[in-house]
Amino acid sequence: MSMHRRACLSLAVAPLVVRAQGADLVIAVDAQNPPFMYAGSDGQARGVYPLLLRALFAELNQPLTLNALPWPRALAGLERAEHGVAGIYSTAERRARYDYSEPLHVETVRVYARRGRLRLFERIEDLRGLRVGVLRGWSYGDAFDAAARKNLFKLEVVAADQQNFGKLERDFLDVALAIEQAGDAQLATGAYPTVRAMANPLTENPTHLAFHKRTNQSALLARVNELLARWRRSGEHARLLAQGLSD
Repeated sequence: MSMHRRACLSLAVAPLVVRAQGADLVIAVDAQNPPFMYAGSDGQARGVYPLLLRALFAELNQPLTLNALPWPRALAGLERAEHGVAGIYSTAERRARYDYSEPLHVETVRVYARRGRLRLFERIEDLRGLRVGVLRGWSYGDAFDAAARKNLFKLEVVAADQQNFGKLERDFLDVALAIEQAGDAQLATGAYPTVRAMANPLTENPTHLAFHKRTNQSALLARVNELLARWRRSGEHARLLAQGLSD
């Protein structure tokens, strides 16, 4: 191989090496998914996952920069290997490109509907033909995503839960999907008196910390996994989750 070609290849891979081994590890979270991750009034990342990540990486003595971004931008940066992403679901398509931590938490996704609109929800097929409100850039698991590709229902995409609940209340949607705590927080405002949560969840999705495989962060993820396991045994993980949910 010529010296010129070797130099060009070195320059091509250098940005990935800098991102993987630089002083500050950069991780993005969703800016609009309270209480799990969101941008505070000062623009800083807040919520359950930022609290957990700051504690994890402080314990690992790894400097950390957390960026609260619109979810599509966070995922686009992950795809370009510019940063890691926390709070992401694992799907077969994503596992081909990204390395995942063990679960940070397990989120229960519920179906919310206007009273009388959906009498029973037991399986995804019960959504057939309905207008379903979802969040932009989100996956709701392999089974739901496969049904969406088959046009089993009509997806209506927005940026935040509040928009979906407003559309539900005005009868512009039949159902909306939301993480249980986030959806129940919307109902607690009293602004959506005709909306209720269905008894059966859509799915229970583990959330993870993920990096693009090109950044070679498997060793770091192994350290994260070891610490998560230790914290689960000691009760520290449950304490941090409870603290984040109560903030």
